[in-house]
Amino acid sequence: MNRRKYPKAAAVIDIGSSELKLRIAQLRKGEICDLDQLVYPLPLGHEVFTEKKISFECIREMSRALAGFTALMKEYGITQYRAVATTAFREAENRAYVLDQLKVQNNLTVEVLEDDEEKTLIYSEILTSLKNAGALEPGCTLLSFIGSGTIGAAVYDGSAMIDSQNIPIGALKLHDMLGSIQEQTEDFGTVVEEYLETTLGCQNMFQFDIHNIILTGNEMELIAQLCGTDLKKSIYSIPVKEIGKLYRRIRSLRPDKIAQRYNISEKSAELLYSALCIYMQLIQKTSAQKVLSPQVDLWDALMRQMLIPKRKNEYTEYVHTNAISCANHIAENYHCNKVHTDVVRQTACTMFDRLKPLHGMGADQRLALELAAILHESGHYVSVKDHLRASFDIIRHTDIYGITSQNILLTAYVARYNEYTVPDFRDMEYITMPEQGRTDIAKLVAIFRLANALDKSQKQKIKNITVKLLDEQMIVAVESNENLFLEKWAFEQCSTFFKDVFGLDPVLKVKQNLI
Repeated sequence: MNRRKYPKAAAVIDIGSSELKLRIAQLRKGEICDLDQLVYPLPLGHEVFTEKKISFECIREMSRALAGFTALMKEYGITQYRAVATTAFREAENRAYVLDQLKVQNNLTVEVLEDDEEKTLIYSEILTSLKNAGALEPGCTLLSFIGSGTIGAAVYDGSAMIDSQNIPIGALKLHDMLGSIQEQTEDFGTVVEEYLETTLGCQNMFQFDIHNIILTGNEMELIAQLCGTDLKKSIYSIPVKEIGKLYRRIRSLRPDKIAQRYNISEKSAELLYSALCIYMQLIQKTSAQKVLSPQVDLWDALMRQMLIPKRKNEYTEYVHTNAISCANHIAENYHCNKVHTDVVRQTACTMFDRLKPLHGMGADQRLALELAAILHESGHYVSVKDHLRASFDIIRHTDIYGITSQNILLTAYVARYNEYTVPDFRDMEYITMPEQGRTDIAKLVAIFRLANALDKSQKQKIKNITVKLLDEQMIVAVESNENLFLEKWAFEQCSTFFKDVFGLDPVLKVKQNLI
């Protein structure tokens, strides 16, 4: 096997909570075709969820398995690959050491995907699969991926995501947490139901009128088979009443009895019970009559982005659209002034794009600036006296679709400052931050404060904003026939910090359209 025989080939290594997986695929006539797959069982999740770390024995076994994976990749001449890890690595206290060992021993760079990254990639594949099959129905849809350690859930209104949550409980973690109680009670089902109700019942997304439900996860294929459902166009369509019947049949059974009844391993029976409990809780919060479960995997999205270059740009735009949609719904919940935030967002983007030769930032930072503009008033809902700090706290603790925790924090910092305040990088919270992080904050804050100042009255007095860069000035030309004394004052207040960051004097020029 050599590279000439397998052109346009790539590999994905997925280090999950219960197994390691390798997929090697090739692009043929625009279609992704599998060349090889390997699966190696490894109970990483059980170790991490109970002991908080990955043992040395497990690290050695993982390294040996991955050595076999990389040897097979070499036989196929693979040079393009992504190795990713999910919940078990996210929660392992010694993950930095483990990642270092895999780099040293296996020459393998492993990315630990955040919850939002992992779930957003999966949701994108779910929507693509359903749209291609013509199976996506009108009305609000709940999409959920049940992993070993987390529940990812998002609400889709037919055009964009309007809410997204990641809940730190999954099938394996639920079993490891509550499994010991099963020996103490004959009514274990009620214990699990009560725990899940308190965990899921407080989620804001269930305020929506949800008509459809899409469920995916490692146990869905087994559930579909036990419900007598066949796979059609790579999608299971399972009547809700059949899932309910299955749940009632196993609700009071112990894992050994479930395993015996359905001829599966006791380990599979334990996860089936936990997953089914979670699925039933989600189903009951909707009016859906059937559950759709497309057969998609995390590696489908990763492979598509590597083998089809335009797919990566499409995915970036997909994340942008849905993140903005979710942020707008969050802002609505906090009664933010949408007309004002839209104007600030548009002005900030105009400045960002014009300043690109000077700031050198990319799409992630631009999106953080947009999100800050949308959410910067959220703190008024909590505190009039200290609304800036309140906005910061709300944003940094909010899930926004497809946005990593690092970019959520960047968004929170940008929204924290107005014409009176600027970042003081001597503060303790900034001292441990990487220098590049502080620099990005400074540049985005400088842009955001000026954009916000231009609608200080929140009356949208200014029209047709253009930005022009000169050697020592940034000319902001606007049109208005109204009183702009407040906006000019706020603009002047923000100018000094902007000059400190970019070395340009911001100059506001107002053109009046005399009638």
